[in-house]
Amino acid sequence: MAAKSIRVYFCTVLHDIVVKAKLLYVFLLVSFSMVFSTSLAADDFNKFFIQEVRVCYDENAGLSSDTFFLQSCNKMPLGDVKLSNNLTWIGSTFDFNVSELLDKPIGLFFSAQAAAEFYFNGELIGRNGYPSAQPESEKVGVMDFVIYIPKGLLKKQQNELVIKLSSHHKVYDISTSIPFAIITYYGSPQNIVLRNYLPTLLSLGILVIGLVFSSQLVLQGSNPRRSTCWLPVFSLLVVLQLLVEVSRGLIAYEYPYHDVRLVVILLLGMLSGMCLLLYIIDSFVKSHRWAYFSLSMLLTFAFIYLGNTIEEKTVFALQIPAGLSFCISAYQAFKLYDNAMKHASALLAFFFVIAINPNQFLDLYFYCFVAVLLVFFFIQHSIEYKNEQSQKQLAQKRAEQLQRVLDECKEQQTPSKIKLNLTDKEEWVSCDSICFVKGARDYVEISLLDERSVLHNETLTIMEEKLPVTFLRIHRSYIVNKQFIQSLQKLPSGGGNLLLSTGASVPVSRRIMPKIKKQLM
Repeated sequence: MAAKSIRVYFCTVLHDIVVKAKLLYVFLLVSFSMVFSTSLAADDFNKFFIQEVRVCYDENAGLSSDTFFLQSCNKMPLGDVKLSNNLTWIGSTFDFNVSELLDKPIGLFFSAQAAAEFYFNGELIGRNGYPSAQPESEKVGVMDFVIYIPKGLLKKQQNELVIKLSSHHKVYDISTSIPFAIITYYGSPQNIVLRNYLPTLLSLGILVIGLVFSSQLVLQGSNPRRSTCWLPVFSLLVVLQLLVEVSRGLIAYEYPYHDVRLVVILLLGMLSGMCLLLYIIDSFVKSHRWAYFSLSMLLTFAFIYLGNTIEEKTVFALQIPAGLSFCISAYQAFKLYDNAMKHASALLAFFFVIAINPNQFLDLYFYCFVAVLLVFFFIQHSIEYKNEQSQKQLAQKRAEQLQRVLDECKEQQTPSKIKLNLTDKEEWVSCDSICFVKGARDYVEISLLDERSVLHNETLTIMEEKLPVTFLRIHRSYIVNKQFIQSLQKLPSGGGNLLLSTGASVPVSRRIMPKIKKQLM
């Protein structure tokens, strides 16, 4: 009962806030301001990206760092480098404003699915694992690695970076082999990764609260809608996807596990998209639900299959279900289905936000916008829950009024009797002969239709419980039989007097006056 009361209170408060049009506005304002302020803070972080490199594939293991720039290697963007089953050498020459960074230690932040050996201006500065031409000789390295660059090696012009790589233990070939190489302040690689994931962490609390709230909707509801059941599953899958995503900034895992992590993120994204579809279908489609779902998922799987990279596949896993969900809700809105237009508008905005910049969306804003979408769903369910509770209360009130009328009719047709404990005897009295009852401490004074006034040794509260529905408590010291009420006289104090057909007048308290008016209408 306590949990249900808390849920009813929460939904009522949330509904009132939404009516005032403040919750969604405040949430969007705070979310976007935090995201963009974090992005601006990240832009101030001094760093130099290595974007284009020369690539040589060493089939005979005959290359060295000294002879690398004498070879006729291919030039390409760093992200396009494909690691072969042999040794791979990459190199870059660049100018660097050393004075900007000399106040702190400098490091090369390198992320790759490979073991690596690093040479800077001809000097070996470190290894991540041990690269080798033979799989059995390779010692795998971690995915994200930072290596210290001695200040004496840095030059303002023509710095040479050469990296020897091998990637024999890569599980799948589904992602960019070398996401980035950055020269920046030396620090923990996990801290550098977490800086990139910081905007996504802002939405974690909202997603967890949404998970708890949507679970309460399902568990505490006496007969919850099937569509409501998909919300906690959707929330849980997004939370798990977020945790797997940021695990890269929490755990220094070896590079073979990177593709496994990406596959898990893709699978969670696919399941999230399925839940979104099921939620919309169960909310707005009345027949052939599984046909809608099957066709939608076939189209989603087709786009996922056609995606070129694991990142693109993951974007499709949610973008296509969001677009199809928009089509379903928009069609139902055209058929004037309640609440379908609001859902169609939210899903359309969500779809186009992904389409504007899918890669950046997946890295930075995905979880923030999913959190906003979930908040929208929760608001809609809160409003629906509030309306359902109001309808139930109205129906219950009408049922109580009908039952009271039936009880009164039954009492008039067959009056009940009550036993009175008088001073010298016990007497059974018909209730329709009692005009009113007046409290007198541990006794009550009963005024009867035959103009008698008898003293009964029970309190007024106990007497009220025994009397039928034709009696009404009008004062802390009075109970009156409604059958004898002739008129109600209001007093300047806020109270009043009831005039009975017997000629008697009984007081009505100011606190009970509104209730008496409703009873006498």
